[in-house]
Amino acid sequence: MTGAVVGLVASYAVLATLLLSLNLRSAWRWPVKAGAIAITTGFFAVVFLTLQAMLGWPTAALPPSQFQLYAALIDEPDRKGRDPGAIYLWLAPRNADGVVTEPPRAYALPYSRTLHEATAAAQADLQAGKRIDGAMARPPDSNGVAMPAAPIQLFERPPPPLVPKTG
Repeated sequence: MTGAVVGLVASYAVLATLLLSLNLRSAWRWPVKAGAIAITTGFFAVVFLTLQAMLGWPTAALPPSQFQLYAALIDEPDRKGRDPGAIYLWLAPRNADGVVTEPPRAYALPYSRTLHEATAAAQADLQAGKRIDGAMARPPDSNGVAMPAAPIQLFERPPPPLVPKTG
């Protein structure tokens, strides 16, 4: 855990202790006190789940429409059917000019054999020192609903055009 996470958890613990001590000494009825304690305890769960998303766990959200691939991990399905498998991509969104606009983020995509093969080829290219870009083959629907196995395309980034010499 990072220092920021420990500090946040400690601050919530201090606030909960303060609320508990104030509740024990206050003239409120016990149902009100119990409700305040239950709500505070519930927020501990909310904070825990929120922190999990902030600590670098991969998101199940769709990748951006255009991106640069930095790394990939293929988690094949379990033969006994216990684990459906997943493909994890560490990528950063790119704008129309090809410029990375945000820091990289981990994405978890449902496992498919087609995506497995494309990802394995892209990994080999990354290890060979090539830069790999990608794009969503199908954008999400108008409601922004994630498709179960949104296909992506991975390809080597073309070299930048050379600036003509003037002289």
